[in-house]
Amino acid sequence: MTHEDIIKRYDNNRFAQTCGIHVERDPSGKGLIAKATLLPGHLNGSGHVHGGFIYTMADTAGGSNARLYANNVTTLDSDFHFLTNNATRELVGRAEMIREGGSVIVLRVKVIGDTGEVFAEGTFTYYVLD
Repeated sequence: MTHEDIIKRYDNNRFAQTCGIHVERDPSGKGLIAKATLLPGHLNGSGHVHGGFIYTMADTAGGSNARLYANNVTTLDSDFHFLTNNATRELVGRAEMIREGGSVIVLRVKVIGDTGEVFAEGTFTYYVLD
């Protein structure tokens, strides 16, 4: 899939729309990023960004980049670590290829706040469906 095809796919993804996550070209020229401006609904009871939302950002960044190598993938596994949860207005998910091999694609993913602080990072494995 092209970058534009993947962006269009996520623009029409109801779950991404509900979460307020947008996929766009990485300004660095390296793949795609997942981006979201934080809203009150993204916060947990203590006023911090909900861990599930941070994970969703990472999976969206990983999945969109995996689609650069295979049209149809699904998350097979992840090893994800939450590192901080300081105040921020925006989160960005970035993915870096570790291995593309046959039926699996493995990426390293980071979710970063607008100050440049890494909120979480992990390894995501995607299974190629076709």
